Amino acid sequence: MMTDVGISGGMLLKRMGTPAEVAAFFTLIDRNKAKSSDGALSLVTDRLFRRTVPSEQYDRLVEQLAESRRILGNIRTSSDFWSEFHLGDRAVGIDRSAMNAADACQSIFDALDRAISFARQDKEDLGYFRPLRLMAWEGPKSYEHKYMPLEDLEKPDIRPIWME
Repeated sequence: MMTDVGISGGMLLKRMGTPAEVAAFFTLIDRNKAKSSDGALSLVTDRLFRRTVPSEQYDRLVEQLAESRRILGNIRTSSDFWSEFHLGDRAVGIDRSAMNAADACQSIFDALDRAISFARQDKEDLGYFRPLRLMAWEGPKSYEHKYMPLEDLEKPDIRPIWME
């Protein structure tokens, strides 16, 4: 069984949801990215999804997450809306009773906001930033992901490590 997905930011590893829920979150944003101001939301759909987000891009990431939240807020949901994502019975990161996709993904957005806040606090407390990255939330994979060299996450064809 795959472990849940977490976001590592600073000294924090915050649980986001099951792999299926996190994949659904990114799929919804990717499908609707054309509605964004840049038509790409690449810090969300590429950097955050499969790589790392360096500190110099945090402000832009926050903007793109806000724009993603706005876009998802216009997507109405119902109980059968989520069936294509095969989320399973366990709900951690997506509230399937919510009336729109942004509200449904609120706990994922909250986890991301908190991780960015902790990463910024690191700069104040320690004098340096650690890049944000998605990873296994617990177990041996979490340890492996935490100590994976950052350059390994920059390979052009990398599959998101949290989907392993």
